[in-house]
Amino acid sequence: MKKLIILLLSLFLLTGCYDNIELNNLAIITSVGISYQDDEYIVTYEILNDTNTEEVISMKSFTESGRGKTITEAFVDTNYKVGKKPYFAHLKIVLISQDILDNHLKDIVDYLLRDTNIRDEFFLLTTSNCTPLEVLSHNSNYYPVVSDLIINLKDNEKFNNNLAIDENYQQLLKKIINKNYDGIIGSVGIYDDEITIDNFYILKDYNYQATLSKEESSLYNLLTTNVFSLEFNKMEDKGNVTVGITYSKSDIEVLDDEINIKLKLKGKIIENVPNYNLKDQKVYKELNKEFEKIIASKVKKFIAVLQKNKSDVLGFQEIYYKKWRKDNYELWEHAKVNVAVELQINTKGFIFEVES
Repeated sequence: MKKLIILLLSLFLLTGCYDNIELNNLAIITSVGISYQDDEYIVTYEILNDTNTEEVISMKSFTESGRGKTITEAFVDTNYKVGKKPYFAHLKIVLISQDILDNHLKDIVDYLLRDTNIRDEFFLLTTSNCTPLEVLSHNSNYYPVVSDLIINLKDNEKFNNNLAIDENYQQLLKKIINKNYDGIIGSVGIYDDEITIDNFYILKDYNYQATLSKEESSLYNLLTTNVFSLEFNKMEDKGNVTVGITYSKSDIEVLDDEINIKLKLKGKIIENVPNYNLKDQKVYKELNKEFEKIIASKVKKFIAVLQKNKSDVLGFQEIYYKKWRKDNYELWEHAKVNVAVELQINTKGFIFEVES
């Protein structure tokens, strides 16, 4: 009798749920591209493709696209063409075109919020000189999955040109809907047949506001994150001197009529064409002072660009509100900007001699 009871319980407990879906019946979506053309939304999925052979299991991706007069119709059309249930648990990237960024971003944000199948931990990016479909179709044997490539480029960019934004969609959305912030998103483009991390774009009330240059984009990161790599140059008659910033910490104070920015930076000499004597402490002190002036000047010019575009991506109003508990939305647009830079160049690096 006990064996019979155990057998019956096993039948109930070990069988699958009625609404379970086999993995083979799922389309695993790693990226979504959204554009607008000829009065229609175009939605593109990057879908993982498991190809099993006796010798190797290769993970590649392919794309499928659909269209619709509304964003909902476009997603439904794409789902129909896929032929499997879309599975978004591994979604990493959502790419939007310039047309979406200019005129239809709120529609996209609303849809992504309503669709409970899509988690909000992906990264939202725009495309700079191409379409989302062109990017998501740009895989190869060397880079079989485009979403993985973009994530790797973004992670490595902090050690190169410092153009990566480390905010996911959830964090970006908090800024977009916050009246004390303007949003900022990164972009990707295709240059020389390669996918590349590109400039930052400013958003204001779900609308495109301005495009930052590469230098301005990197300065945004200097003021908001811990920088791993950012170069500043000093041109001289004898050649170029370059300092690479390896650490940054910023402190921003917003008063009624001025903004005080303090930057503490660490760096190292990575180019010394004039052949300064880097064993001389006086040389380092002089280089510190000169580069502090260079960096302060660039930061002030960057803030002036934000003021001109009325783009509060650094959250000056939020800083002001947290301190004074009152709103004053236009104060930072006309405030005097003071920038103090404290730079410490590493004296242990870049010092060696070659004996003849």
